[in-house]
Amino acid sequence: MRVWNCLAHLPTMVCLSLLLFLSACATQLAPPYDRSLVEGLTTANVEVMTLFASVSGGTRVEGFANREAKYNEVVGKFDALVLQAGARPMPRNKVTAEINKLLQSKGTPPISDEDLPSTTALKKVSEAVAKMRDTDRKQGVTAMEVQAFKGMASIYLDQALTYENFLQR
Repeated sequence: MRVWNCLAHLPTMVCLSLLLFLSACATQLAPPYDRSLVEGLTTANVEVMTLFASVSGGTRVEGFANREAKYNEVVGKFDALVLQAGARPMPRNKVTAEINKLLQSKGTPPISDEDLPSTTALKKVSEAVAKMRDTDRKQGVTAMEVQAFKGMASIYLDQALTYENFLQR
């Protein structure tokens, strides 16, 4: 009688076993989490926000020489983070291959290692700070221009931090 009860639940047990087995076979679609990248990004975030705060009232071109080294340091840190983020290989598997085929069939370029959200966002932060530096060198920057550069950088920093912290899961 006990054997009969076990056999009656056999399909349920097989389905549960199969579900457990398949859930263990996760397909990776994003690069691995990199703790040192997140720590570097967190540090660079503080530095760039400190830079924005230091010039928040606007600047005069005459004082640019005092700020140039800080601009260059911040741009250099973000450029280094771009390289570090881009050095992680994008996973290659059947799922990513199928996604790329679908994207190409829709006229969209396939996903590549260079298109990682954090890499793109970090490039944009570097470009924003470099543009602010160049504007400051040429004519100084107004308080409103600083707010605009900070707003642009903040959006991209948020994207990079969110993506990189999400990879930790």
